[in-house]
Amino acid sequence: MVAETEPSNIETQFLLEALQRGQRTDGRGIYDYRTLKITGGSTPGLVTVQLGQTRVMARVSCTVTRPYPDRPTEGIVQFNAELSSLCAPHVDHTLRSQEVTVTRMLERVLRQSRAIDTEALCIVAGHKVWALRVDVHILDHAGNLVDAAAIAAICALRRFRRPDVTVDGETAVIHDVRDRNPVPLSIHHTPVCVSFAFFGAGELMVLDPSLLEEQSRVSWFTVTLNAHKEVCALNKAGGVPLTHEQIKRCVQIAVAKVDEINEKIQDAVNI
Repeated sequence: MVAETEPSNIETQFLLEALQRGQRTDGRGIYDYRTLKITGGSTPGLVTVQLGQTRVMARVSCTVTRPYPDRPTEGIVQFNAELSSLCAPHVDHTLRSQEVTVTRMLERVLRQSRAIDTEALCIVAGHKVWALRVDVHILDHAGNLVDAAAIAAICALRRFRRPDVTVDGETAVIHDVRDRNPVPLSIHHTPVCVSFAFFGAGELMVLDPSLLEEQSRVSWFTVTLNAHKEVCALNKAGGVPLTHEQIKRCVQIAVAKVDEINEKIQDAVNI
């Protein structure tokens, strides 16, 4: 029997009635985050993140390539998100569209916020730069892929080490990692995503939505902050508008949560 992609009307009604009483179907409080576990792989740049039952793996790799003509002194950073066919009971076009959503959010959160020093990836201006590729694999989808993917990606980037390079004029020698210690990437700051889901007419809100909550929401809102409590990005999707007070409340909650998440990121990176 094929699992249904959408919750039944009874499930949705039960969820909304529970939220109106300040309860959630998984027993959490309205502003509770699920248990976050970050595990570094044996290979630098390989990280697995588990957020509740949502599990994501990120891997960073690098190659030498020519820079873009309009940015001759900057390296290239590319993101790609992929859902495993086993990540959910039924993977359909709706879930597949989340690959694009996650990829675009990673680009906005990590690249457009200038979290990565792309100029430090330049080897020979106009000729050779490092091209980083961040592959995010969704292993288990139980809700809130954006937050889990963003944590996995930034942890993988901070744990990654590229080969050392010696430059003489326009000649570059890339040293084997067995001959010289590889070099960490230059990371300006560590963005963290904190996502919210809204229900009904937008008056009900939860932090870190589960898969059932995501399927029943009318809109969602993601706040991206770094360790300095600076807002890196705000992203709103869905048809129900949010008031200024709702946005302000979300940012306040995100500020309180970002310290806890950053502490776990630091522990994982320092292992």
